[in-house]
Parts: sequence; structure tokens; C-alpha cells
Amino acid sequence: MMQNPKSLALKKFMVQVMGNKAAPYDDLFARLGTSLITDNDLKVFGEMVNDILGIGYRKAVEDYRGQLEKLGVGVSLITKD
Repeated sequence: MMQNPKSLALKKFMVQVMGNKAAPYDDLFARLGTSLITDNDLKVFGEMVNDILGIGYRKAVEDYRGQLEKLGVGVSLITKD
């Protein structure tokens, strides 16, 4: 049986993002892949995941900024957006 190419692309992308933590979600990626109909759907999904990661990163930096500065570590975050 041939797998959905979008499911394979989605799984590959999520493995790049999550590393070995992606394996438990293989079935979910397969089901999500069938919902991503067009190449643009896959592209936009990837952009969304990247945006979520960026938001989480910026929040973590802000959350720990005060603690790091108390340790003498200056924090400055420069973003493209």
C-alpha cells in the first residue's frame, strides 16, 4: 500500500522539528497528512509550526530574562518580525 506523500512530508518535517520525540505521534501525522490536500496546505502548516515555536521561544526568553539578569547574563532578542 502506498502512503500519502503529504503524510510522509509532514512526518519528515515533524521529525526535523521534534527529533526522537516525534515517534509516538506517527499515527497522528498520517491522519493529519490526509487533511493537508494541497502543497500550500503543507507549506502553511509548516509556517504555523515554526510560528508556534518562535512564540514559545520568545516567551521563554521573556519569562527568564529577570532571572538571567540577576546572574549577570544580559539578554537581548532580535527578531525579523
